Amino acid sequence: MWTITNDLIDGGEKVGTSSRNFNGTRIAEIAHRFRLLDGDGEIYYEGLSDNRESQGAFAPLDDFGRGYAGCTEIQYLVDGAWRQL
Repeated sequence: MWTITNDLIDGGEKVGTSSRNFNGTRIAEIAHRFRLLDGDGEIYYEGLSDNRESQGAFAPLDDFGRGYAGCTEIQYLVDGAWRQL
């Protein structure tokens, strides 16, 4: 489960875009910060996810990034530093 919290390219129009199983009342459960970047390293979107450890951690990129906005990389905030999956 994931949601976009900060849209850096569309003037905020996509904020609130989320996975189908996202339930806004459970936002406390999605504590892992992520960001989606394009091939040049430009940050397009930031969000929250409930997973940063398994294949499910790629869901924001799979569901929202590559085919839609041209994002090619997802990074998660781990111990204060952004880490590419």
